[in-house]
Amino acid sequence: MSNLAVPVKAGLFKSTRIILLLMKIIIPVSCVVVTMKYLNILEPLAMFFAPLMSLVGLPGEAALALAFGFFISVYAAIGVITTLTLTSAEITTLAVMIGISHELFIETAISSHTGLRMPVAIALRVSAALLAGLFLNLVFTLVGRV
Repeated sequence: MSNLAVPVKAGLFKSTRIILLLMKIIIPVSCVVVTMKYLNILEPLAMFFAPLMSLVGLPGEAALALAFGFFISVYAAIGVITTLTLTSAEITTLAVMIGISHELFIETAISSHTGLRMPVAIALRVSAALLAGLFLNLVFTLVGRV
């Protein structure tokens, strides 16, 4: 039993640290978005981005989740997504788009060490995310949204 106790204790310690780290990101972001909803800031933003977001089958308020995912972190985007009412198709589309273009500035700076210029890297990742969103919207439209 003692052979098992050491890795279990280490695993619990590590997972607790990760949970606390994620809580530090997700809870404040969720609070900001709920406050934006309460102060009627989110609705005008959603209406502004609705035409563009409709191309990928997303509601306008999903633009905030994309922006947080693209420029801050995946976990910040999760914080936004938890406050929105989205279908599984919309969450899937958001997840794929954020997965392709998450943390643009940090990862683009890292990839620039390979010789890829930053504007090219950003354009490629954002274009790939938009194309994936368009493709998924087409697929979900053809098969019926989930």
